[in-house]
Amino acid sequence: MQTDNSSTDSSKRSPILPPRPSLVNERSLWFIVFPIALIWSARQTGIGEGEWLNLGGLPQVREFFQAALHPNLNRDFLQLTAQATLKTLAYAICGTTFSLFLGCVGGVFSSEIWWRSRSSRAFRVNLKTWLAIRGILSIPRAIHEMVWGLFFVNIFGLDPIVGILAIALPFGAITAKVFGDILDETPREPLYALLNAGVSPINAFLYSLIPQAFPGLLSYAFYRFECSIRSAAVLGIIGAGGLGYQLNLSLKSLRYEEMWTLLWALVLLSGMVDFWSASVRHGIGAPSRLDLNAGKLKGRSIDSRGSVRSLWGVLLLVPVSFWAVGADFGKLWQPRTYVLLGDILQAAFSPDRSKFAALVPLCAQTLAMSVLAMVGAGLGAILLSFTAA
Repeated sequence: MQTDNSSTDSSKRSPILPPRPSLVNERSLWFIVFPIALIWSARQTGIGEGEWLNLGGLPQVREFFQAALHPNLNRDFLQLTAQATLKTLAYAICGTTFSLFLGCVGGVFSSEIWWRSRSSRAFRVNLKTWLAIRGILSIPRAIHEMVWGLFFVNIFGLDPIVGILAIALPFGAITAKVFGDILDETPREPLYALLNAGVSPINAFLYSLIPQAFPGLLSYAFYRFECSIRSAAVLGIIGAGGLGYQLNLSLKSLRYEEMWTLLWALVLLSGMVDFWSASVRHGIGAPSRLDLNAGKLKGRSIDSRGSVRSLWGVLLLVPVSFWAVGADFGKLWQPRTYVLLGDILQAAFSPDRSKFAALVPLCAQTLAMSVLAMVGAGLGAILLSFTAA
């Protein structure tokens, strides 16, 4: 009788779930949807409708790539390139500093495990708060940093603070999203053990979840730093200075040798960051991006001195970068800023509804270009990933 009762109780606690449907139908559906989406995207973007390759421009393309073999190595221009490179690096460091701060705070509060760790009852109560935070973070990361730059130019003018905020805000939201996902995917058994022992959620996070997730968080932080360098170069086009500003001037005057000098400087700068990232990961015992779980860190030699040097380097570079950029953060508190921001927010909540119909084809074209770009990027990744691994 006891066996029957226990089996009955267990059946009540663990209801039998319906079998998961086969993936064959899902795969067949994708084989049908993918070519349809590809054909639709090609028609939306006008590929195959008329001339899409201008053969008359091939000599100019050949001249551009030939200039890569003999860039401008004039001493004065090299000095200008070095100054622009340092300015781009300073912008990237400042923007990454704010984005990582926002990412760390937002990553914790946007993670499901944070709210669940505060007890199951609290998780049910705070579910709306968790979803609201995720929804708020989706807004800034959906807007490109170039658009944010143009937005902040209207408020602050051509000030270095524009470039910093244009990087910090969308990248901070993206970092928070990824950090939250990393925390949610980290094994939770040590966290639950500490919580059951009476440890506060904050301390339990710091001593269980964060150490396990740290290699993944560190790797993504360096990746985001590389993205900040490229974005800082792009934002230079709108007047922030640096490599992007000089590239724009050289492009307008068709000085390809100068362009390649600046491009090689940008490539070198990104390569140095990637090398630094690899050395730091090697120092903590995770030399590969594919080897970022704590279980495989055992038995690896840890170079604590290299990690300490990197930490001191960061503590030195951050204040020097803010000093070099010279952004006027006092503009954040000026009354004029609040007035302009209020006008923009008022316009955002009362848009011109007559323009909605014209947005439909534009949204379709944007989606079509995204599909084609992702297909091209996926094919390129498949071809290049084997040699890059």
